[in-house]
Amino acid sequence: MTRQLLVILFTLLSFSVTVAKEDNNTFFAEITTGNKNNEITVGDSTVFSVWLYSIYPFGDIECSKPNIKINNCHVRRVTRNQRQSQSRRYINNKLYYCTLWGQYIIGSDKKGTYTIPSLDFTATLYIQVQQDIDPFDPFGFFRQPQYKKIESSTSTPATKFSIIAEPLKTTEELLKSGKAVI
Repeated sequence: MTRQLLVILFTLLSFSVTVAKEDNNTFFAEITTGNKNNEITVGDSTVFSVWLYSIYPFGDIECSKPNIKINNCHVRRVTRNQRQSQSRRYINNKLYYCTLWGQYIIGSDKKGTYTIPSLDFTATLYIQVQQDIDPFDPFGFFRQPQYKKIESSTSTPATKFSIIAEPLKTTEELLKSGKAVI
């Protein structure tokens, strides 16, 4: 009897840990760039993209502070006038809805290591509700899906990037570029 009780208790605890673990991955955000090691050459700039992921479709998305300021860097937000489209992507064998929330063009004329601050997001997620079977439409051909709205919030991790000096060119590279070599 006690052994069965322990097995049931262990099963319930493992299920609750799984549910809690899944709630952390319901809605999350990340900042990506095309540069390896997040390195930018002095005087250059690059695009940082803010991606939002959720296991449920997105509704309204709001950012508490969309304007970023970084000392000694020029930051320009690329405006998106179109309605945000959603796509679906597999991450670690799990299907997520994803949307590109926005992009920032960031560059600097001074070497150093800089940090993009954390961005806080609040989104409305739509969870499809299980419906009762209609006796006149048992296969659900004419049934419209019903959704339950939930509010969820997340924030991006602070992202570090480096501004590095321009690598020196060889004489051969300078001759090919057409610049005068002294």
